[in-house]
This record gives sequence, C-alpha cells and structure tokens, in this order.
Amino acid sequence: MKLKLFVCGDVMPGGVLPYQKDCVSPRLAAFLRGFDCRIGTLEAAIGTAEYPYDPVKMAGRCNIVYARDTDLARICELGFDVVSLANNHVMDLGPEGLRNTLQQLDARGILHCGAGMDAREAARPVIWEKEGLRVAIFAYCMHDGPYLGHVVTAGEKTPGVNPLILDRAVQEIREAKKQYDQVVVLPHWGQEYRYTPVWRCVELACALIRSGADAVLGSHTHRIQPVVWHHRRPVCFSMGNFLFPDFFLQPPRPIWYPGPDVDLETIPDVVGYPYPVDSPVRSVWPAASRYGRVACLELHSSKFRMSWQHVHASRDNILDLCSLPPKMRKQLHKLSLKLKLLMIRHWL
Repeated sequence: MKLKLFVCGDVMPGGVLPYQKDCVSPRLAAFLRGFDCRIGTLEAAIGTAEYPYDPVKMAGRCNIVYARDTDLARICELGFDVVSLANNHVMDLGPEGLRNTLQQLDARGILHCGAGMDAREAARPVIWEKEGLRVAIFAYCMHDGPYLGHVVTAGEKTPGVNPLILDRAVQEIREAKKQYDQVVVLPHWGQEYRYTPVWRCVELACALIRSGADAVLGSHTHRIQPVVWHHRRPVCFSMGNFLFPDFFLQPPRPIWYPGPDVDLETIPDVVGYPYPVDSPVRSVWPAASRYGRVACLELHSSKFRMSWQHVHASRDNILDLCSLPPKMRKQLHKLSLKLKLLMIRHWL
C-alpha cells in the first residue's frame, strides 16, 4: 500500500490569472498528476465585491484578497483535492463570503479544513484515505500575535478560522494518532517576507511534532523558510507562494478585477503591496516571493518518505518547477543548521 501526497504553500487563483490562458507549465502539470492527493492553502475568500469587505481591515490597511467563483476553475484544473482555509484572508468578504467559499468548494468536490461557520466545523480535519491508509490533515491559523494582522476566529456559533491554540491542537493531534496512520499539520503563521522564522513558530512546531504530528508544513510568509527535522519528523516553517500571481489593486488597496473596457497595458506596475494606492496599479511580487517549495510525501503504512521540489513564477505568471538560486539555497541551508543547533540546545 502506498499513498503519494503533494503539499504546497499559498494558493490564490485570481489576480491576473483570469486575463491569461495558462498558469502552469506542461512539466509542472504532468508532475502534479503523479500524486494521489494535492493539498494547498487557499489564501483568499471566494466571491465578488458584492460581498461587504471586512470592516476592520477597511478601517486599517485594507488587505482585502479574494478570487471570484469562476477563478476556482484554476484549482480544479490543477487537480487540488484538499485546501486549508486557516488563514488571514478567507474572511475578507465577511461571513457570507466564507459561506460562499465553502459552498463553491463543496460544489466542486474540493475538501477543506481550517475554517467554518462555527468552531466545530472550523476545527474538523480532512481525512484522506486510499487502500486502507488514512491521513488526518489539520489546519490552524496563528491569531494572537503581531504578524498576521486581523484574524477572525470561529466561535461556538460564529464563523471564522480555526485558531492555533497549542493545548487544544496537541490534544487533537494525540487523539488523531490513535486513529490514523499519519497526521499532517498545516499552520498559517510567522512574519511575512522573512527567511528566518520567528521563535514562537519554532516553539509551536516542536510541540506539534512532539504531540505526534508526522509533518508540519507552514504558510503565510510569501517566502521560503528553512526545513528542520525534529524527532525525525520534518518541519518546513513556510512553503512560500505556490500559485499566487500578481494582482490588480484599486484605492485604497483591495484587490480589483478590471472589466473589459479597461486597457490592462496602461495600468502601472508596483513591486510589493503598497498602502495606500491613489489610482489602480498592478502589484508585482518581488523576486524572492516568486519561489515556492512543495513537499512530496510517500506514505507506506506507518512509515513515510519526504522529498522537496521548488517552483518559480515567471514575470508572465507561469509557474514551473525549478532549482533555487545558489545564494538562496545557501542562505536557507545555513538557517536550517542554525535553527537545528538552537533547537537542540533549547530542548535537551
């Protein structure tokens, strides 16, 4: 018995993608077809501007990220089977936007975890099974630190994301290890645009591994962060971006989808995510954020093997397999060694 899982970082199927024919290379498309299950973090609400934007975000820095119902076709084309919704953008279109997101995913047969219309639904893991092998996939979002901004967590009767509360997560993982062959944890955490994970994420990752998680694969930072092994289990603090294209913004800063009467060539480019914008712009990812890491897990009963691949989004927003630039690879390797040494000293 064997089960092959593909796990990537942040996915946002809108942005400039509706205005172009292709989004991945034939080589990457063929690579994706070689897995039994494809998993990513859907870092966007699904809906339209008809849903009211999150009022707290609009009163602040206005980080409103969403893709339209039709944009989910990209997720389907790539064969995604499971998405984590535990992130700081899935509630950007409010409760009705989240409801629509769940309905649109359900209609397409895409399983989801990490957010829901109440705490019980948000906490429910996805169970993936093939030929008697069963994997529990948990998704959590950091919510109590300075890094993710405004995060709406689910309550007993209110919608939101599944918060990363360590004691509860530890108990859930321990219980899952009694029932399933493997447990994969997808946390959304950390500080954006950094190669180095914040120490709180290191502490949380080690606790999750010690509670029984077989892999901890993070997202949110829009930059690849190091891989370390703890108790012979892998932790990737951030997988970086996967399918997260450049996108258009309108004042003061929400994502914008220009109509057919707009000449896209006249919209100026800006690098990064400025605040505020005075006129429509096209936000272009910086070079380091155009790289992502993907995990390839091969499960055999209670054992597994893991390998890593990397992807790069061209300036034309076509995603392809790649090798990391030598400078980036060297930097990540040094950080991995430094983190491992700090972890050994801390947890001896």
